[in-house]
Amino acid sequence: MLDERYDLETMVQVAKMYYPQNMNQQEIAKELGLSRSTVSMMLTKARECGIVEISICDVTDNDVEQAERLQKMFGLAACIVVPTSAGDSKLVSKIVASRAAEYAEQHLASHSTLGIAWGSSCYDFMQYFPKNSHLIDVNVVPLIGGSKRVGSEYQLNEMVRAFAEKLRGIPTFMYVPGLADSVADKALYLKSMYMKEIYHKWKNLDAAIISVGAPPDFYIGNNVIDPFEMLYLYEQNPARTVGDIIARRICYSGQFLHEDYDARIIGIEEDDLRQIKHVICLASGKHKVLSIIGALRTHIIDVLVTDSNTASLIFQILEHKGHSAGLAGKNMSDTLTYRPL
Repeated sequence: MLDERYDLETMVQVAKMYYPQNMNQQEIAKELGLSRSTVSMMLTKARECGIVEISICDVTDNDVEQAERLQKMFGLAACIVVPTSAGDSKLVSKIVASRAAEYAEQHLASHSTLGIAWGSSCYDFMQYFPKNSHLIDVNVVPLIGGSKRVGSEYQLNEMVRAFAEKLRGIPTFMYVPGLADSVADKALYLKSMYMKEIYHKWKNLDAAIISVGAPPDFYIGNNVIDPFEMLYLYEQNPARTVGDIIARRICYSGQFLHEDYDARIIGIEEDDLRQIKHVICLASGKHKVLSIIGALRTHIIDVLVTDSNTASLIFQILEHKGHSAGLAGKNMSDTLTYRPL
């Protein structure tokens, strides 16, 4: 019930200044010629009478309906859809990474071998993973060689070292580039004894933490292109790169591309990825929606952790009028031609 001491219009104005405009009570009092105590009481009454409704989005929760739908649609072992209304893609990515770290801590096993990829999502995952975990003797292996990028999220050896320390395990390092200058150079790198050891570990991984790279278009100026506009391009050209898994390019139908670029990658091979018992993928954002669909269609991912907005867009894309319903199951040649964007 409204308090007769306060003018309704002023109460609404105070609420708008305090919440959407992020003004503090002293600033509001000065602006409206009120005392600070009056502003405080108005805000209290605004909540009591329903002018202001405060809801908390629990990011440790799971949108079960969306999660079960994705799980069934793509044959996942598990799925977590974090409910969030946050609009900042970087913030959402961190929230998803935090939830993925929580899930992983509960489901990874001690005395196991874990593969990890580079990128901001995986970097955040390792940052959020608890230092006081119950896990011990989890050995960490990089899934790809080094990157020329200078960001911390691409310094995989350092990420592996820090993560292995949290897991009280042994880190494995790679002193080769993620992308060789030529196929011949890659062959030379692979002849080294320590690379043979790494290849052996890749074939015996118990689990892996990965993400999904956005379409190449996004990295040209970091522009988020509307996924519905992009959808037409991928349906017209099924061999077009939609994203990547550990730098290996994939198309919208879920096939890996096999071109010179992909042949030069010094990283875990597709067949070895498929043999991993527990692949956890964390990915979110409007710019990655089509990439996530393509990645899920590879059937490499066992567990997906994403957010509710991304999940909703995935459903909208798949239900989009004019969408080629049979594309997901379309058989395509292993020698698809990569057409540069």
